[in-house]
Amino acid sequence: MADNNSFLSGSICLTDIPKSQIKRVMCKDGKERAFLNIAIFAKKQPQTFGDRTYTHFVSCAPKAEEREEGVNYIMGDLETRVSKPKTPTTDTVANAPGYAPNEKPDLPF
Repeated sequence: MADNNSFLSGSICLTDIPKSQIKRVMCKDGKERAFLNIAIFAKKQPQTFGDRTYTHFVSCAPKAEEREEGVNYIMGDLETRVSKPKTPTTDTVANAPGYAPNEKPDLPF
């Protein structure tokens, strides 16, 4: 199972998205919006470039029978990152807003 502090990070090349994959939809609120269906896949073999290792990729490929020869449907590579929980320092705790122990805050509930 993945670490609770891990996430995927990367970029999507918007200029390379095949226009045929962008679907215009009239929404219930009367506004037309553009949608792109995407899928994220794990790479069979992660790729390393410099100090970054890409473990997943983003695709907007349609069904196999709808794909066009020579069209690239891969939009970007993603790497797994781990966020480090921020531990409050003595200084940030001392400067945090709060109430004195004998004060009662005026709360709406």
